[in-house]
Amino acid sequence: MKDRHPRPSIAGPIILISFGVIFLLINLDVIELSAWDVIMRFWPILLIAIGLDKLIGRRSAWGAAIAVVMVLAILAGGIIFFDNQSQWTYASENFEIPLGNAEEATISLDPALGYLLVDALPMGSNVLLRGDVQPFSGEEIGKTIDFTGTQATIDLRTEGVIVAPLFGGWSNQPSWDLSLHPGVFTYLIVDLGVGKAELDLHDLQIGEMHVEQGIGQMIIMLPSTDNMDVNLEGGIGEIQVVIPEDVGARIRAGVGIGNVLVPSDYTRDGDFYVSPGYAAAVNHIEMDIDLGIGSVRVR
Repeated sequence: MKDRHPRPSIAGPIILISFGVIFLLINLDVIELSAWDVIMRFWPILLIAIGLDKLIGRRSAWGAAIAVVMVLAILAGGIIFFDNQSQWTYASENFEIPLGNAEEATISLDPALGYLLVDALPMGSNVLLRGDVQPFSGEEIGKTIDFTGTQATIDLRTEGVIVAPLFGGWSNQPSWDLSLHPGVFTYLIVDLGVGKAELDLHDLQIGEMHVEQGIGQMIIMLPSTDNMDVNLEGGIGEIQVVIPEDVGARIRAGVGIGNVLVPSDYTRDGDFYVSPGYAAAVNHIEMDIDLGIGSVRVR
């Protein structure tokens, strides 16, 4: 009789072997990478392993062996290749959006991948948003800008078909470097596919913020703004949030696989972590964090 039991998936073992090899090489100083460089450069191995598993891995023992060898060969080639490869980027695109009469703004940022940095312009600036973007090959920056009275609506997004190296990295230099006017009350929306988002907002006026990221690291430094709503969503990676000392915070944080770290003086109230002196604080932040796999750290 034929064996009716399906072969177990080999995608999980392949992924563990692949990343185990990378971390071993890091520990032996063969390659110089941080843990997040590993995720940024080698995350496509997840897709390759799953695809090979479905295509040939479950058909036979030989198919499983071939799949393992193929993934490890691709991994080895990537490790050898990435140190000498070009940036695969176009020349920087610099732009400014004048302040005009804007007092409030809705700003949407939708880069497909890379390193997104957001910070504040000088208070006296006559610019609402200044950008320095280094697109990947094939990436175009789409812009939609609308001013209605004192309300501005800005949408910056990736367009086109990106041709980027499979094992490319962007941990050292922002590919989207944007600065916002600190005197404009802002509703901020960020949707980053794969990469690193560093949002230094402590000098900005943020009323509401929604950040969504597929894979990577999210670092957010919040301002001392009253009644701010923050919603953070991630697939795989790390979320770090820095809360000013004079702000009372109430946080609901859920992680599918991983952990949540909050300061030791926070108290638990049902599904929420509450900062000390929350009720008496002048400024308050309500935060909702959802992460599939990884870690959440609040400090």
